[in-house]
Amino acid sequence: MRLPFLSLVAATLITAPLAAQYGTFDPAAVKGAKGSTLIVVLDAGDSPYNRAITDAVKSHWKFSPAYEFVTVAELGAQPIDPAKTYLLKTRRTDPVKFEGTFLTLVKGWKQKKGEALEQTGNAFTSIGTDHDLAYLLIDTKAIDEQNMAALLNLYVKHIQDYLKQVEAGKITDKTTADRLYDGRTRLIREGELLIAKEHLDTSLPDEGAIKAEYTAPMRVVPMSAVADAAKSGSSGTLVSDAVITIGDHKNKHCFKRVFNAGTGELMYLRDDAAIFGKKEGFIAEDLKAITRAR
Repeated sequence: MRLPFLSLVAATLITAPLAAQYGTFDPAAVKGAKGSTLIVVLDAGDSPYNRAITDAVKSHWKFSPAYEFVTVAELGAQPIDPAKTYLLKTRRTDPVKFEGTFLTLVKGWKQKKGEALEQTGNAFTSIGTDHDLAYLLIDTKAIDEQNMAALLNLYVKHIQDYLKQVEAGKITDKTTADRLYDGRTRLIREGELLIAKEHLDTSLPDEGAIKAEYTAPMRVVPMSAVADAAKSGSSGTLVSDAVITIGDHKNKHCFKRVFNAGTGELMYLRDDAAIFGKKEGFIAEDLKAITRAR
């Protein structure tokens, strides 16, 4: 059954050059969204994502004064409101590099007559990037199947931090965003870094291999310990995150990130082509970059 403004099967995916975590660079767009009601779009049916994003927004959303929750089906039964913002999942692809799912904050817009919101797997595929305020590549399988839903606490905090930096004029383009994140990287060494064993490439098989490259406080832990740190929000703890994009061995990328578990600030990011089973997680070069950061 086709609902108004919603197709349950996507015909095509948005095709445009993509990056893993950015958004608008316009401070006016951020300021204009601050007074809006946030509409949080949940999966159809019950899911770990639904429970975690609900808790994360209720606990950490400070950007705008009010929020509501709707399902993808309920969103399809109502027109998009230009006066509201929407936190939802999008599925986008770069024909050269990769395909991925993003947690995306979009500004509402006036829909054209007959304009449909198409989605697959609870992620929208027809929302243009011109509506984006902020977005972050996520691993929906890890969230729903590997008990990593608690990372949504960090993602919600990160999106708001990104908006804060844009509004303040500290992020004006991709270059200044990267420069800001690079400036935070050295601070990782001042806290304890928790790296999930599952986030390590096979070239770093254990804690001993890591400590040969990284001498600041760190521990290799199960992914559940990273999830616990993300949920508790310990300010002195930094946690790993690694997302491998959808695709085959020819065009997969692995995005490595470190977040401050307390503030959700992005402290480190790097991506590598993850082809033929290599570089599928943190590698020695990541640890060297964190060690040498100034």
